[in-house]
Amino acid sequence: MLSAWLDSGAMAQSDIVISEKDEVRRGEVAGRYGVAQTETVAAATAGSRVVVLAVKPQDSEPVLGELAGALEAGATLVSIAAGLTIAYIRDKVGAAPTVVRVMPNMAAQVRASVSAFSVDAGEKSAARERVVDLLSAFGQTVEVDEGLMNIVTAVSGSGPAYFFLMVEALEEAGVIGGLDRATASMLARETLWGAAKVLQETGRRAGELREAVSSPGGTTLAALREFERSGFDDMMRAAVEAASKRAGELAR
Repeated sequence: MLSAWLDSGAMAQSDIVISEKDEVRRGEVAGRYGVAQTETVAAATAGSRVVVLAVKPQDSEPVLGELAGALEAGATLVSIAAGLTIAYIRDKVGAAPTVVRVMPNMAAQVRASVSAFSVDAGEKSAARERVVDLLSAFGQTVEVDEGLMNIVTAVSGSGPAYFFLMVEALEEAGVIGGLDRATASMLARETLWGAAKVLQETGRRAGELREAVSSPGGTTLAALREFERSGFDDMMRAAVEAASKRAGELAR
């Protein structure tokens, strides 16, 4: 995220102060990006308009405790800590900041994330504008009701793994069919990339594109019928439901 913000101009090096409990890690990140560092959360957030909570959920409580009372009215606290509800964060930090909960995904590392966000009470319009500017530096954004965050997590937060699994299976099928591993891997990977690019750049619905490539009596239709016989749609719905349920169980 830091790399995307600096490269895009969304932030300047002089805008950023990081706080990290691991002194070695803190020094590495500060040195790599040329930004200021500090050991304490309070020092990092003093006078800040936007504070990004980028910690693992299990490490959040002491950090939120340090943020309590340190954030000024009008500040925006952006949390990418999975499972932490706005109510939980609000209870820990107090009434001053606007709280924004964000669910990005791992594609942020290649500037192709889709990030869903929910905005709490406060200076909503200002917070929304700030957050969209920041999230847009590494992908697309969409605002959702916080009550939908569990299903967002299941669809897009965990979603990359579903496609990776499909590529693994397609690669393996190619190897079983006689292709060498490198060729099967390249064909599977680039086919996924190409299909995603067609979806994105044409703006056509996935169902429409599927029909366009499925000639009557052809190879694609034969494969799709096998997916249907195997209950592919039901399997996908069950997988997303399981991920959504687990997200709810982990929420605080």
